[in-house]
Formats: sequence, C-alpha cells, structure tokens
Amino acid sequence: MSSKEGKRETPVGILGAGRMGQVHAGLIAATRGLRLAAVSSRSPGLREKVASRYSVRTYPTHEQLLEDPDLQWIVIATYTHQHRQWAAEALRRGKSLIIEKPIALNLGEAEEIFAAARKQGLQVTVHQNRRWDSDFQLVQKLIQEGRLGEVYRIESRYTNFSIDWAGWGAQGLENPWRLKEAYGGGMLNDWGPHLFDQLLLLAGQDVLSLFGRLEARVWSREVDDHFWAELLFAGGVSARVEASNNFRLPLPRWNILGSVGCLQVAGGGPEQWSSAVLRRDSSDPNAPPRETRYDIEQPELSEGFYSEFAAALRSGEPLPVQAEQVLGAMRLMDAVRESSRRGEAVKP
Repeated sequence: MSSKEGKRETPVGILGAGRMGQVHAGLIAATRGLRLAAVSSRSPGLREKVASRYSVRTYPTHEQLLEDPDLQWIVIATYTHQHRQWAAEALRRGKSLIIEKPIALNLGEAEEIFAAARKQGLQVTVHQNRRWDSDFQLVQKLIQEGRLGEVYRIESRYTNFSIDWAGWGAQGLENPWRLKEAYGGGMLNDWGPHLFDQLLLLAGQDVLSLFGRLEARVWSREVDDHFWAELLFAGGVSARVEASNNFRLPLPRWNILGSVGCLQVAGGGPEQWSSAVLRRDSSDPNAPPRETRYDIEQPELSEGFYSEFAAALRSGEPLPVQAEQVLGAMRLMDAVRESSRRGEAVKP
C-alpha cells in the first residue's frame, strides 16, 4: 500500500474485546480503507490477545479509548444492555459510531442514540451483517428478477438447536449472557434485528398489523428462547418471522410464495443454509413445474458490511445501514413484545 493510500485509511477503535469485538477486529483489519487502531477491554487476557494478533493499542478502560484523539469511528461491541450508555459517552466525545446489533434494548433507546448523533453532527450505523448472507442475496435477486411473479407470502425463520447459542461470548457457558435478562439476552434481541431488517427490505415499511409471541421454554426462564410474529403489510403481503433454539428438527430458512413460483431455502444454523430450490409454473399448463436448484456457500458470519461501509466513506454516499431502517426493525421488535404481553394483534 502506498503512503497516500495509507493516509486515506480511517482509524477505527473497538469498545469491547469479547467474542463479537474480536470478530469486528478481524473484519476491520482486512478491509481496505480502514485501519484497526485501538481496542479497549477490562480483561488483561483479551487485551493481550488482540494486541498480539493485530499490533494495535489497547486500553484497560473504555473511557481511555474514547479519549484517543486519533479515533474517528468507534465500534460499540459490549453487552446489549450497555449499548445506550457507551453510545452516549462516545457521541459526547465527538465520535461517530458503528453499533453491534441490536442497537439498544428498545425503540426509545434507539431513537435517543440517533437524536444525540444528529445534535452533534455525527453519524451512527448498525452492524446488520446478515444483509450480506448468501441466502438473503439469492432471495433478493430472484424476487427482483420476477422469478416468483407477484410475491404474497414470505416466511423467514432461524430454527436450530445448539448449545453454542447459549454459550456465545468470550466467557462461554461460564457466563451465558444470552440467557439472562440483565444483559439484554433472548432470541428476539439476537435474531429479531436480522430477520425484521431483511423482511422490511423485501416487503417495505408499511406494516398494518402484527401478532407475536415470546416463549421461554427450554434454555431459560428469564428470556425468550423462541419468538414468532405474523405480519400483514399494506400491499397485501403477509409474513411469518420466527427464531428459536428449540428446533431439534429445523424448518426451512425461507419459504416464499409468488403467483408463478415458490422458493425454499434449507434451514438450521447458517452453515446449513447451503441449498435452495425454486419451482415455477411451466408455460405448458399440462407440464409439471420447472425446478431450479441453487448451491449456497454461507459462513457463520457474513463479511460484506465493512467493505460497503468503507466505500461509503470514500465516496461520501450514505452509509449501508440507515437510521430509519434500524428504527423500523426496532419498532417491530417492540410490537412483538407488546403483542405477546397483550395476547392480541397490534399496529406497530
């Protein structure tokens, strides 16, 4: 890389060096136009791990990271319940933000973060990395090409059964934070941001009604390990969104119905979303439907966010994930909680 190219790199700091913070570190370090500059963690072991791997500055407190004058952008990669606090602190210090999903615990907190950023003239985006999943990219492509005709039903699910979900994090099962309310755990906070974000990109923002339910059945009694929601959109599309770690036998990742075709993507964990089949009506009414099969390669975590983020910084174009999109998904997550509490459909 030339010296001029190096000068154009945007320095980024990561607040939190747990499992997701380390994921962000690897992605940033591999992205042209970005420079992983510093990481903060209260854990000496995690600081040492990051410093030895990436040769970056490390700080024992998040406050010290936020005082670093070299940093223009900060990644908030703490536990979910701390996002609002550290976002506010970072914005007060003039830092723009990439926040790990979910942006906050609820719509109100999310709105506060974006409002504070606007007041300071700063930018905030959210790491909605599953927009770049291979299965979702295929779904978008086939719908946009009209291969299913007029789409009228979308079913989007994450259905799995894995101890890895409970033990995700730097401390593993020693502190299974996804199973604890105090940390902002639960399946809705984990998969809701992804599934609702994808659905709104496919079907639009105008939701007429939502009926949903939170279940705490197998892994925890504090937080949901299974949620589902039925939605009706103004354009006539209906949808089912569901996420659960209780499916010993997984359902398809996607079922999409259209006027001339149906698309189904294999379910389970992300690495199992490896195949899809499209069946379309034949032009001959007496012939059977035509079938097209697709092989999909999907890693556990997709990597497209940071390349588009860096490209947006270079070009001055809007960031890949915008405030109104984030708030739209958060609004639906709040509606699931309200509907489950009331036992009836609600208008988000």
